[in-house]
Amino acid sequence: MAEINLKASISGVSMTGAVTARIKTSLSTLHLLSAAYFARESAKCEKTTKVTEELRSHHRAYVTGSITLSIASIESAINELFLEAVHKNDQFFSHLQSNVPDVLIELWGQAERFSILEKYQLVLAIAEKAKFKKGNSPYQEVDSAIRLRNALVHYKPEWDDEIKEHKKLESRLKARFLLNPFTKPDQAFFPHRCLSHGCAEWVVKSCINFTEDFHNRAGFKTKWDKGQKNLLKTK
Repeated sequence: MAEINLKASISGVSMTGAVTARIKTSLSTLHLLSAAYFARESAKCEKTTKVTEELRSHHRAYVTGSITLSIASIESAINELFLEAVHKNDQFFSHLQSNVPDVLIELWGQAERFSILEKYQLVLAIAEKAKFKKGNSPYQEVDSAIRLRNALVHYKPEWDDEIKEHKKLESRLKARFLLNPFTKPDQAFFPHRCLSHGCAEWVVKSCINFTEDFHNRAGFKTKWDKGQKNLLKTK
């Protein structure tokens, strides 16, 4: 997935001889660049000495935006990979066994049945490459980050004296990053104390590490050029 922003290919020639060009947009890198930008902005908020309600609101927006776009990035990326097979980009898979694109095409119709990480594991299995070990880095971090994103997007409030699912999330995430400096110690870990620049940075970096590891395992060339890698900084 070396092609990042716009990919154009010639789809055919009409009866009159006119060439028709089709353009396909890849969003996975754009999502991650946005996530890194939001992480940097949340860091600026935490360095501000004058704390206002507006600042708190901006800070929360930057952190939640960074988390959700980071996970959107890795979800978009694996879908884009499947579609390279569907759209017959054989060169993309030229370093793998010849049957890999055909198997991916067959699976694409059922792709919605699989979770984000299951799709990555499927590609590695089909390509006969080493799969991620679920209990190890970077799989474990991204799995936890996805759970955090899901908890934010599909939020279900819990009474502060009857915390269950939120406590499970806390046990997964605690000690992984510095907490939100605008919160108080007696506030709930989720959705208050955990939403910090440290959290946003951890999610972005976890997704970067996961993507790079996946590309190395599968033998795909690096996803980001030098300029883009510079823009993936989180502070």
